[in-house]
Amino acid sequence: MKRLFILSSIITVLLFGGLASARPLKGFNTGPFLYLETGIMQIDFDKDQYNNTNNGDDFEPALGMIFGWNIRDWISAELQGLYTTNSNNDRREHIVGASLCSRYFFITNALTDIKNLKIMPTVKGGMAFRISSLPGNVNSTDSAVTSFGWGPTFGCGINFLIYKYLSIGLEVQEDLLFFDDIRQSLTVNGASLPNTLIYKGGFKPQFLGLFSIGVHY
Repeated sequence: MKRLFILSSIITVLLFGGLASARPLKGFNTGPFLYLETGIMQIDFDKDQYNNTNNGDDFEPALGMIFGWNIRDWISAELQGLYTTNSNNDRREHIVGASLCSRYFFITNALTDIKNLKIMPTVKGGMAFRISSLPGNVNSTDSAVTSFGWGPTFGCGINFLIYKYLSIGLEVQEDLLFFDDIRQSLTVNGASLPNTLIYKGGFKPQFLGLFSIGVHY
């Protein structure tokens, strides 16, 4: 919750600061964009409850893309996709994250009146999804299970538009995801244990820290 409070505070400062000095420059930031994205993705929903073991680290490196369109200089719609996996070859997991968001760009004279460079703080909000293939419990016949999480997402960052076409960005993001419990039927020492809890669901906020680079047409 402390992390959510900090992120909310940053967004509030950007919002009121941007509104106080906003001076839109018509047309310089409209059109489609495509970015490559890399960073860290939080994964703390992969603990095997029966064995009391974690399959991977709480944070793993991630790689993905963003495609979007600036309808106006100050607002865009975008689709984000990210992938990560853990380094444990014996208990490999595959996680795909996606979000559909709207992003607001704070445009000010002070940060955009620079030759060949436009600096724009941003905030975004939308819906996020997480689909994961997680290792099944070793006492089950299923070697992998599928986990699905969904919920709102919000984030803030800063975007650098260089020579109009090159875009570089830094961003923090929080996905407020809800997961279902995952249960399996186990056989332990000849005894059958049906419907055993393996991965606990519920509300699990997931943090992302990301760097992006790409083109803005």
